[in-house]
Amino acid sequence: MSTVLVLCPSHRDYRELAALEAARRHRILFHEYASIELERMVAPSPELEPVRDALEEVDCILARFSAGGLDAVVSTDDYPGSTLASIVAERLGLPGVPARANLLCQHKYRARLLQRAIVPEAVPEFALADGDAPVVPGFPLFLKPVKSFFSVGACRVEEACAYAGALARARLPEVFFDPLRRLFEHCTGEAFGPGRVLAEELLEGVQVTVEGYVFGGHAHVFGIVDSVLFPGSLAFERFEYPSSLPPAVQARMTDIAARVMTGIGFDGGLFNIEMMYDPKHDRIHIIEINPRMASQFADLYEKVDGFNPYELLIDLALGRAPRPRRGRGRHRHAASCVLRTFEDCRVARVPSEEDVAAVLERHPDARVEILAEPGRRLSEEMQDGESYRYGLVSLGGADREDILRAFAACERRLGFVLEPAGVRADGPSAGLGGVAV
Repeated sequence: MSTVLVLCPSHRDYRELAALEAARRHRILFHEYASIELERMVAPSPELEPVRDALEEVDCILARFSAGGLDAVVSTDDYPGSTLASIVAERLGLPGVPARANLLCQHKYRARLLQRAIVPEAVPEFALADGDAPVVPGFPLFLKPVKSFFSVGACRVEEACAYAGALARARLPEVFFDPLRRLFEHCTGEAFGPGRVLAEELLEGVQVTVEGYVFGGHAHVFGIVDSVLFPGSLAFERFEYPSSLPPAVQARMTDIAARVMTGIGFDGGLFNIEMMYDPKHDRIHIIEINPRMASQFADLYEKVDGFNPYELLIDLALGRAPRPRRGRGRHRHAASCVLRTFEDCRVARVPSEEDVAAVLERHPDARVEILAEPGRRLSEEMQDGESYRYGLVSLGGADREDILRAFAACERRLGFVLEPAGVRADGPSAGLGGVAV
């Protein structure tokens, strides 16, 4: 039985590893560091307490777990989990993504420089944007922090008069960058640099996530997931698998992904790359590279292809060649659907255990995530700054229409109730006059 350490575990890690009965085949250990604290740093009312020094945390992990004979170290957490997993694996001589490759992907400006050298045809114009005016010519453009985190601070800027305000919003607190800066400079031997915001050419078209892995220097793409946005917004409505893009376009995306990941020196791990296909100009651009698996999509592959990427995650961390499959799932189509509103609300009611159980009785392989708490405003949870998520439902079906019908029924059965944000949770109208969704 192998011993597998999961760093910065999420609720999905616990759920999916339990569903796969991983504990029967492996001894699973967990260690948390800074994930909640980092979320609080970028919340609407930020809490800016520094976290434990990241290098001290590496030493703490090694002291706590190395004597137990670890066989693998994994993380699905973007920041700081995947970076810590790379460093700890290197220190223990275990298989894993080289720490330098992970960190170069994490720093979005440094990642852009590498992309431009390896796949220049797939890279938009970009420049650091900490000055008074952007270097990237023309509006509209896109601003984002050099370290992404749940889309916080990322925004489209339509015209020059809106630039200063958008830049201020994109500048995340310096304490948020401290763990990454500390690890980056220690592991790469290079300066992190003063820039904190990236300005980029605005990309338009069909957005997707290309997911794959590199093993033994060879890159493999096992799926492409379509991102469906609410009209006129940057907010995701759902994610659909398999992609509806033409096979020739998907093949080009696969080639770009393989060239850029091997060119960066990434190996021994899962990755996901957000890309944009512009059908008008027949161009493909990289939005960003994430040196980890996309955990939200794990069950989509299970539904359609009959495997769960968590299996690949553990195989890679144990130095074994992964074995993804195609078309062996129960469904032809799968989607992760987002419950979202564009107005801040107070949560009067969330689904009960019985509500969730009723959904799972009708759809046994569904996944339901509740991202809100009764009595709190949606804006008090982790949000993108422009809209408000309060739940996720992942479903399989024969096609998109089948899934959308099922999702509407699930939404009704779950019975969220949202009220105007000014209504007191304990007032006489609590639970009345709200919006049942």
